[in-house]
Amino acid sequence: MHLWYACAVSAIRYAQPEDLMSWMSKAVLATLCCAAASAATITFTETQNGSGSLNGTSFSNALVTIVLTSDTSTITAGLKPGHFLDAGTATVTIAGFGAATFTDTMEAIANQDDPDAGIFADAGIGDETSDLILLATTNSGFSTYDLNGPIGPLSGAAGGNPSFSFPTSDGAFILISSENADLPATFSATLGSVPEPGTLWLLSLAFLLLLAGGVLRRTVALGAQPGPASSQRPLQQ
Repeated sequence: MHLWYACAVSAIRYAQPEDLMSWMSKAVLATLCCAAASAATITFTETQNGSGSLNGTSFSNALVTIVLTSDTSTITAGLKPGHFLDAGTATVTIAGFGAATFTDTMEAIANQDDPDAGIFADAGIGDETSDLILLATTNSGFSTYDLNGPIGPLSGAAGGNPSFSFPTSDGAFILISSENADLPATFSATLGSVPEPGTLWLLSLAFLLLLAGGVLRRTVALGAQPGPASSQRPLQQ
């Protein structure tokens, strides 16, 4: 048995019930705070009525929806100030074609305004493996955005790499309209409503602590009640 575990058991064994209840209350509060502060699942979506091809089959003026799922705990700062990245898994859905999954590691991208460097605020989805932007949206609303929360949908001029193919489960995907000024793009981000496994574990721990505290309070209350009067009679004189 580890020394720390033995010490914890001894502390609980010899502590007063009131001390244990106070400790449990603090432990529950700390656990709930940790659960609230834990990272959240986030979904980034980029859309455009665009043209291109999937596995050699062309499409034109079709709604292209690129969805990347990631986690706010994996956001990293880029090499330039105001540049943020968040890697995850991504899919592309083309109206009339169905959905395909990108086989490269993909990432959400946000660039905040830097007029001196000629950088305008934009956000989008790119290919981390090839270090190329797939599709991005330019909008001043991204001037303070760091990927760490919901935003949009915001629309603006599209940007990307129209001559590059991005590998998917259904073949090479090419979006030739990704820099077409007449075909704007739209970016949005939403936080997931389902708690992550780590958050669920913390909430379960808080519930167990509350349950143990209730049992302890009941035990203390029962122990404080006076016992039945003695049925023994005094010795007769």
